[in-house]
Amino acid sequence: MDVESHEAPGLTPDIRSCLRSWGYERFTEIQALALAQGVALGASQVVCAPTSSGKTLVAELAILAAICRSRRCLYLVSHKALADQKYLDFATRLGEGADQPRASVGLSTGDRDEGDVSPQVLVATYEKALALLLSGQLDLSATVVVADELQIIGEDGRGPNIETLCAIFKQQGLDQLVALTATIGNAQELADWLDCTLVTSWKRDVDLHQEIWSAGSGFRVLFGQELGSPCHEDEALPTDAIGVARRLVEMKRGPILVFTESRNEAIQMAERYSQAAVRTADGIMLAQQLELFSEPTESSQQLQDNAQKRVAFHTADLTAQERQVVEKGFVDSSFDVCFATSTLAAGVNFPFKSVVFPKLTYEWRDGGGTMISRSDYRNMSGRAGRLGLHPDGYAVLLPRNSLELSHANRLVLPENDNVESRLVGLSMRRTVLSLIAFKVINHRGQLEEFFQHSFYWHQIRERNPRKLEDIIRLAQGATDWLVANRLAQEELDLLFPTPMGKAVAQSGLLPTTAVQLLDVVGRYAGVLDAEFDKYLPALIHLICGSPEFTGSRPSRFLPSPVGRTPVNSNGFLAAHPLFTILDRTEARQNQCAHAVVLFVQGEAERNIRHQTNIPSGQIHRLATDVAWILDGLRKIASVPELGYPQTMTNQLAMLARRVQWGTPAEALDILRVAQKEGVPGFGRQRAIALLRQGIETFDQLLALAKERISAIVGNERRTNALLSAVSQCLGFKGDRFQKVHAELAAKLGLGDQVEYCATSLGDDYETAIQRLLDARQDWKVTVIDDGRRQNVPDLMLTFGDRSALIECKTTTKNPPLIKKDEAFAVLQKSVDFDASIHRITLGKPGFDEHSKRKVQGAKDVTLVEHDVFVEGLLRVYAESVSVEDFFGWLTTPGLTELDRLSGKPTYEIVRGL
Repeated sequence: MDVESHEAPGLTPDIRSCLRSWGYERFTEIQALALAQGVALGASQVVCAPTSSGKTLVAELAILAAICRSRRCLYLVSHKALADQKYLDFATRLGEGADQPRASVGLSTGDRDEGDVSPQVLVATYEKALALLLSGQLDLSATVVVADELQIIGEDGRGPNIETLCAIFKQQGLDQLVALTATIGNAQELADWLDCTLVTSWKRDVDLHQEIWSAGSGFRVLFGQELGSPCHEDEALPTDAIGVARRLVEMKRGPILVFTESRNEAIQMAERYSQAAVRTADGIMLAQQLELFSEPTESSQQLQDNAQKRVAFHTADLTAQERQVVEKGFVDSSFDVCFATSTLAAGVNFPFKSVVFPKLTYEWRDGGGTMISRSDYRNMSGRAGRLGLHPDGYAVLLPRNSLELSHANRLVLPENDNVESRLVGLSMRRTVLSLIAFKVINHRGQLEEFFQHSFYWHQIRERNPRKLEDIIRLAQGATDWLVANRLAQEELDLLFPTPMGKAVAQSGLLPTTAVQLLDVVGRYAGVLDAEFDKYLPALIHLICGSPEFTGSRPSRFLPSPVGRTPVNSNGFLAAHPLFTILDRTEARQNQCAHAVVLFVQGEAERNIRHQTNIPSGQIHRLATDVAWILDGLRKIASVPELGYPQTMTNQLAMLARRVQWGTPAEALDILRVAQKEGVPGFGRQRAIALLRQGIETFDQLLALAKERISAIVGNERRTNALLSAVSQCLGFKGDRFQKVHAELAAKLGLGDQVEYCATSLGDDYETAIQRLLDARQDWKVTVIDDGRRQNVPDLMLTFGDRSALIECKTTTKNPPLIKKDEAFAVLQKSVDFDASIHRITLGKPGFDEHSKRKVQGAKDVTLVEHDVFVEGLLRVYAESVSVEDFFGWLTTPGLTELDRLSGKPTYEIVRGL
């Protein structure tokens, strides 16, 4: 089945050429079957096959064919790490990084957005996809959707929301759906529900030998077969993980992945294995690379010591750059053994030849005593033997007792678990709100119709159809609650979202969380706006105790403290004003809140653990979750009808960034540029080290002697990379709207004006903005800076009895961010103008964090970034927003937020024209 000669429907010469350029020479069985059944012609399929059988290329074939048909593509993944990997892959193969670019590529995961706002190929997590639907960014009728790892629809935590999303797909209709799933027992049932053709194969193109080592002897079963046979009969086999790993290295079965249940196990096992290993030349070189790319964390030194002996561990404690070095070491076979938690099994393609399971019973998960599931085992063992890298792979199970031995014998059999709906475990309030906001339903009678599209109904309708009544009863109760809490309205039997309800749905927050947080913000809005930093611990404590973490069906999980060192988190929180009563019995919640506050303040991870017992890797994960909730709260509080000041929501947005990055605001610019440009080993701790030496801005950094910088950041190569990043970086704020703005402007007859605004700088930019504003006749544009007067604002915009002075600022410096003195020059230039005339600075491309921080206290000035300004103006010209609403939005003090502007966004307007 050569790519060159294989005949299949829709396999065009162009697609063949693309596959060859990607390095594909042959089709696997599952790929040939999918092609034969029309995946390249737009056929919807559920593709069910083992790991390392080539399912991913089936999805890529569908995407290539979709691009040829001028369709948009949505690639859904289960984890953010997979989204990052897939985005880079598509950007290199299809996007601007390709030798022959074929499509624009974007990424959206909730905490990261890259590429155009409306790309032809978008990679997103399942959870983010629903928010994109609600915001109008996705047009399902013209979209090809790939749903990767769809078997997670059967997971208790995420499954219900994924099922809801798929039910919307099913009800609304798609151009094409390609669902990829591991081997499951009821694949046909899943395919029938989704109205897809089932394409299935049980062939694993890389043989997986499953071995059970117990009591010194071994037994082997080839994946997919029922019968096995004894193995290694002439030798006594070790049964402890360390001994097994050593034996596998001797047997030339490396590299080896040993799964552990916890980070502590991974680190301890790596240390024990290393004690009897020797340093190697390539290991020393790898350790030097890790030293360059590491910050001084709890685990960095041990990681480097282990690497010298070709040993690694992979846990959530590693920094992003450390993970990249370690993962590249996997690809380059620079390690013999890696000890890792199960997160490494989440579908990331790393080439291990052997995978070891030291135990088959979880000691801590779900209270302990839970056996590893067959689906988890299949996913984890699937890391062994990767297609195109190894001729075969090995999974070695080490049962510790007779119960685990019996379970091991069942795991290696070819039977597969069925995927069962978990819809009864969903947050019904969030689901119903999403349905109302997306207009899937507009009256209560449609609730039953929608849930009849669910996988749950598909599974129970014949054996117990009355169970659907329970779901409908819950949905009706959720609707009552949404109406009572002003998230939905019901008039003349019609349901529709309130502005606040739509914002809650788009945020992804649980409605209960949103209502509780908004209640507190409403009561304390005045003090938050005036003394935000004083109440920072109160906000974080409130969020850590929200239903998002502590409800009956939480969507996020607080990490468990480790160690028994006494901590004083209760005393720390009691020393600050709080929004809710401090419950001293809630040790976990209080220690987590304490840890996040210290993280934001720039405390080193090892000190945070010492003070809170929260390990460093868990701090980063927790901070990401808290930042996501803060950003959701900011989005909801920005709803104009609620009346909260923009300066307060600006502060919420900045706090979300600070929590995400773990630094004071003054360190954000340098840290974010360094991270974007991949400066080795430069993370939050080194950014804070610069801050402690008074280095807050790019100019201050560039003015400092190189020797002084090296003394602070600890490495000459790191120093050179940092200086290069700051002096050459094009910035981390791209204009994601540029293409859609150009398209809409052309349709409105404003193409030349918008292009002039996009390409001009300096005085030309002032002229470009004037010409764009002059296209509207119901306001007056006056040129103030006409070349004859000195030190005055550039323009004045007048609508009715209201006026605003506009200062236009652009920069070509790298990174291109408007500095504080430039951002607020409009105040000095307008000192002799009437105080009732509002002051605006229009910045291209955007403002630095110092400017954003200062404007939070402003009452008479607005900062608006170029792409945001053009977005708002085009909504006016497209008659989506009134001039009055636009002018009021433009003259609201603070950093202008698009969430506060009504009307359809430009990408939605374009589709309607």
